[in-house]
Amino acid sequence: MMPRPLSIGDRLPPASGRVALFEPGPAGWYALRVAPQREGWVEARIALFGVRGFHPVLTRTVVRKGVRKRLVQRYLPGYVFARFPGWPVIHEVLAVPHVLGALTVQSGDWAMIAPEDLRSLYHMRLVDGEIRNAEKEQAARRKAARALTPGGGVLFKAGPFVGLPCEVVEIRGEGEVKVRLNIFGAHQVIKAQASDLVPMRKAS
Repeated sequence: MMPRPLSIGDRLPPASGRVALFEPGPAGWYALRVAPQREGWVEARIALFGVRGFHPVLTRTVVRKGVRKRLVQRYLPGYVFARFPGWPVIHEVLAVPHVLGALTVQSGDWAMIAPEDLRSLYHMRLVDGEIRNAEKEQAARRKAARALTPGGGVLFKAGPFVGLPCEVVEIRGEGEVKVRLNIFGAHQVIKAQASDLVPMRKAS
């Protein structure tokens, strides 16, 4: 069977068999417009094709009911700043799921953003994975703190006092604990992390 003739809009794979998001040319930064809440997904996707991206976020710490929490908010939601090693192949970039377009100049061409204009935004980058890891660590510390009770005996399982028994004096927010232990024959009250402690089993 003869292949059908090519028509406008057809996509031809490169000789390597892999779609290319850029072609030889000057490297540059572009502001991609993406679907809401898909910034991290697009970053990970274009990274597979050699295009580095980031989205800036704002982080701030608040105290609610005595507990310190870190809040993360996208500074420019709906945008991923991407560095292409050459000229972007626009129709291939637009074929990436959740990519809607890019910031353009008056002529309609994609705007190449000057590095100095991105410098302050670049320092605000934070990968979603890092955010999730931080949230998991905080959740683990809170869970460890819930397993402790004031006045209960615990053992250090990590840190310089590993294996040393002590007594829980106070449980604070974000998994911080005050414990009383005997150091060089004197009782001392120090701060510790709940994740470094394990409750002692009560004698039956």
